[in-house]
Amino acid sequence: MITDLMPASATQIPERTTAQTLRSGLYTAASRMADLEVPVPQLEGKLLRPLFALAMVPYGRWWELDERFWSGALAIQMVHEASLIHDDVVDGASERRGRPTVAAIHGAGPAVVLGDQYLTGAYRAAARTGSFEFLERFTEAVERTVAGEVMQGRAAGGRMTVSEYDAAITGKSGELFGIAGALGAAAAGLGDTEVRYDLGRSFGNLYQRIDDLLDYCKAAQTGKPPLQDYHQKKWSWILDLAGVATFELEDETVIEAIFAPRPSQPPAARQALEILSDRQRRIQRQARRVGVAQETLDQLLGQCLDAAIQGVEEQERAYRAKETTAGGRGNVGAAEYHEHPVDSDGSVEQSLRAQEEHNIRRLAAALGDQEQWRAYFGEHARTFHLAARLFPPREAGLVTGLYAYCRFTDDLVDDPDGEPTIEELTRRLDVWRDLSMAAWDGHRTGIALLDVIMPEAFERGVDKLYPDALLDGVAMDLQPRAYQCWADLERYTFGVASAVGGWMSQLFGIDNAEQLERAHALGHAMQLTNIARDVGEDWHRGRLYLPIQLLESHGLTCEDLESMIQGSAPISDAYRAAIRELLARADAHYEAAWPGIRALPAFFRRPVAAAASAYRGIHREIRRNNFDNLNHRAHTSFARKVILAGAGIVDARKAS
Repeated sequence: MITDLMPASATQIPERTTAQTLRSGLYTAASRMADLEVPVPQLEGKLLRPLFALAMVPYGRWWELDERFWSGALAIQMVHEASLIHDDVVDGASERRGRPTVAAIHGAGPAVVLGDQYLTGAYRAAARTGSFEFLERFTEAVERTVAGEVMQGRAAGGRMTVSEYDAAITGKSGELFGIAGALGAAAAGLGDTEVRYDLGRSFGNLYQRIDDLLDYCKAAQTGKPPLQDYHQKKWSWILDLAGVATFELEDETVIEAIFAPRPSQPPAARQALEILSDRQRRIQRQARRVGVAQETLDQLLGQCLDAAIQGVEEQERAYRAKETTAGGRGNVGAAEYHEHPVDSDGSVEQSLRAQEEHNIRRLAAALGDQEQWRAYFGEHARTFHLAARLFPPREAGLVTGLYAYCRFTDDLVDDPDGEPTIEELTRRLDVWRDLSMAAWDGHRTGIALLDVIMPEAFERGVDKLYPDALLDGVAMDLQPRAYQCWADLERYTFGVASAVGGWMSQLFGIDNAEQLERAHALGHAMQLTNIARDVGEDWHRGRLYLPIQLLESHGLTCEDLESMIQGSAPISDAYRAAIRELLARADAHYEAAWPGIRALPAFFRRPVAAAASAYRGIHREIRRNNFDNLNHRAHTSFARKVILAGAGIVDARKAS
């Protein structure tokens, strides 16, 4: 509920101390830059990016921060100030923070020059951190900030997909917060650079979503003209939530679509607040993995979200007052749900994507509800279905849903209706990705599988890396390729298998880095087992997963495989040696995973141990077939699976 949007804990660090520490450090760094005759902006406003950088340093270490840290923080603020000046020129804005803009006072030319001076000076400030790594990452962050602005600018006047919008705002707003998060690692000797960087990007994404929402809160005092983004035809997530598909509507019609009650779900603005709340909690969970000033971070999150709540509530009051005065109007936002549109400009490509979305919805509808997903699970994955029976009912439901999503994703492109071309399959997967990410971001798609699985994963803290990696892995099968080395192959096995293990682990609250690595290892192991079992079948489908490096090390070529499959040559000892090496590599991954399995909670350990042991049993059958996996598919009987599963459970229990 809305109370969840408040800070997670009462601040114990006095706000005055935070403000004094922040401004003292920035002023000192600014003075040093002024001595070098580098123009420095006035340090006014909320200074959110330097404040975020400070919040990412544990409170007890604030007093250790020296010129290196504060020079980096100043550099980030200087880039932000430069971007504001340039934005004012592009937008023709006359005011900023309640004052005339530089462009309004001096003209566009001098304003652009001043912005450029701040930008070039920022690089000199960044260099004073003494960290080449920070300077390199800082440069990349600035480039991505500009790229995000360009991406959003080019899309003006049209709809953006959820993933396009997310990429644009993460670039234009998330990158500077990302480098602010990483600053402490570079300049203060803190670790976990990537986690801190990702935290900043997530915060920047949240901040921009709040800013975009407030653009539609006419009654709120935001310091910029209301609906400015809409008038400039900039696509936004709140338009997607409200089902607004055009930039040709009157302002009041747009406001009604966003703030009017809807029959079966809250107004779009209230739905937006709940999504922001989810994102706040995700950032707080992620922050607990590293050392930060938690109270300061919570306070910063709370202030940003309070602004969103206040803006929405003020606009709701204004809307209700207008409705009372006018006697009510039609409800633009009254649809039960809005199917997430892919595109709607009438072009051939958009028409093709719309047709693919229609096909996907038809296929997804055939899956039915969660009870039918269980049958789908049992039909397509007997070993995993057997192991999943060992989960308690609630957890079994989560596993079933995850499997149904993975299998359906694979079937969309691996076992499709008709004989679609590679181009058609690529388009289908792209549309499915957009729908999946829409559901991940809290949009209702009308596809039960997505509307259950994705919000649940998000709420339980699953890293977006995993659904992204899964979709990327499936995409790698669209155009069969040769894997040159083990590293190439394991990029594929991570996507189609390891990502599923990480996803499932985080579903059950397991977020320890070492445990996740063990889960990834088990995914690699199982997929290598799949590859070893199906070499012949895959070959007939035009696919080869055995790395060229493996074949060449045993003196084999693809022509040799073709001859053995066609029967014009016998299975060679060299080929058997290659499959032995493949199985040995899979076994090494199983062994690496096993300590992680033993450390799992009992409810999770038993089914995972059962599945791992039963799946590894396929190796025995491949050996019994004398390594002929070109003409014979190794198969374990149900009875054998039960025996292997039981042995795995016993072994895991003894070792734990």
